Amino acid sequence: MVASDLPFPLASEKGLHPKGVERLRRLTYSATELFLKHGYEATSMDMLIQKVGGSRRNIYERFGGKEGLFSAVIAEECVKLAAPLESLILEDRCVRQTLEKFGAEILHIIKQPRVLELHRLMIAEGKRFPQLSQTIRFAGHHNAKSVLAAWIRRQQEQGKLRSALDASGLAYAFIHMVTGEAQLQLLSGGPCTTEEQDRSTVSLAVSLFLSAAQETDHA
Repeated sequence: MVASDLPFPLASEKGLHPKGVERLRRLTYSATELFLKHGYEATSMDMLIQKVGGSRRNIYERFGGKEGLFSAVIAEECVKLAAPLESLILEDRCVRQTLEKFGAEILHIIKQPRVLELHRLMIAEGKRFPQLSQTIRFAGHHNAKSVLAAWIRRQQEQGKLRSALDASGLAYAFIHMVTGEAQLQLLSGGPCTTEEQDRSTVSLAVSLFLSAAQETDHA
């Protein structure tokens, strides 16, 4: 995901002198922290100005107000969320090992505090900002599914996985098996899963996936 993919503009530093760039960065960083911690409604412009200085006029001139600022900083977080998923490289040598590695990676990503904060915000503000919530979903879940589905299609073309099955559906099913319980547990305030639990979850998901999708010659 790049800035041009987003329905909301990122905070632009164009035309600013060095001090202005530094103020903008402090503003967007502090705004992100406040919005993720308190949500949109509970974060006031006064809170932000008290934290970083400046004036309402400056914020309105650059972002059009609180809503524009919120959209800009959360869109920027989506770009950061998408980066590790888009950079995943899935090898073609061993199907089981690749799935195990992918499963471990996405579990690690979804357990990051910043990612959890974004998903909580998506749930809390989905009605007020439906397009932005979809952008958060696209940056995370959709990107992971796209990466895995592309790899599955390659394995189907090589005869390692059953070509009759829909690659996108297989990718969705695998990701849900790996992340569903841990993500729900964390988003509802439960304890973080252990490394042993994660290994067990990934191992079971891989076994179930392969029992359904692998060609018998490669079982």
